[in-house]
Amino acid sequence: MQVGSRAKARAQVLMIVVLVPVMVLAVFIAATYVYQEESRGGRVVKDADRAQALLRQQIDDSASSLHVVLEGLQDDPQLVKALASGDADALQRRVASGFAHLRDQHGISHLYFSRPDRSPLLRLDGAGKSGQVVDRLSLFDAAENEGQADGIDLNAFGVVTLRVSAGWRDADGKLLGFVEIGRDVGPMVDTVHRVMGLDIVLLVKKEMLDRDRWEEGERQAGGQGDWDELSGAVSVARTLPTIPTQIGLLIEDGQPASNGGSTIVPVGKRSLAVSVRPLIDLQKKPIGEVVLLRDVTETSRAMVRTLTLLIVFTSLLILAGFWRVRLLLKDEAI
Repeated sequence: MQVGSRAKARAQVLMIVVLVPVMVLAVFIAATYVYQEESRGGRVVKDADRAQALLRQQIDDSASSLHVVLEGLQDDPQLVKALASGDADALQRRVASGFAHLRDQHGISHLYFSRPDRSPLLRLDGAGKSGQVVDRLSLFDAAENEGQADGIDLNAFGVVTLRVSAGWRDADGKLLGFVEIGRDVGPMVDTVHRVMGLDIVLLVKKEMLDRDRWEEGERQAGGQGDWDELSGAVSVARTLPTIPTQIGLLIEDGQPASNGGSTIVPVGKRSLAVSVRPLIDLQKKPIGEVVLLRDVTETSRAMVRTLTLLIVFTSLLILAGFWRVRLLLKDEAI
């Protein structure tokens, strides 16, 4: 009985020596994993916030420069006279060379002149993709009431464009017409990609577009966009050749929602952190989404290596402690 009691007591002590450190290790590993995931997600969100802020700054700076261009055009009396008289040929002769320079050197996509009743007078397109705009009434309204306006808009070909418009008036305040100048947002997205190292995808809802015209625009631009790539949206600008299937499924399912959070998605042997923000047009309405992706593969692997080393090292310590206690119990003849 005494021998059995001693064996039972020894077994209980050894069990405690093993189980307590194992439980502490498990809790520590779980806490470390959760902290690392939250920390990694937090870094991705911060990167996405900075990328979004940088894109917004790019847009604001471009808008400011385009406003300066419009002011320069307004300083040309012959141009103002041609607009006032509705002479499209005179406008064409006066601005053709200047527009070519703006197109080639500054990425201007279009320059439009409209009559006071908002009907088109002259349209100069840089890439041949400007086409009929989905909705520009808000731009005209603001330009007429406030003198000038700017914002992100979408045309029927699916080009997301920064548009700046101004209403021109004579000395008596009579409205002579409108002038609009635009710059595609795509190159701005590329700039943010180079600076931040994030991949960016601009998605526009299919309901905003006509499939035939969108596909025609893709052919004109030599794009590789596929209308059927996603069910509810199309990619109008992106910094990666294709949208990974796992990312597409995530977006189709509405996750991550456009709430500023992030989700880690395994894509083959890589891990991508995904954050989604709304794409807002001139009328402050969401027309799609801005998808920001960060490759966190190395971070994930580093975390796995750290946890693996921690488990191995701690397990060795537990094993060493077990044998040491076992020998002590044997020596004490418990």
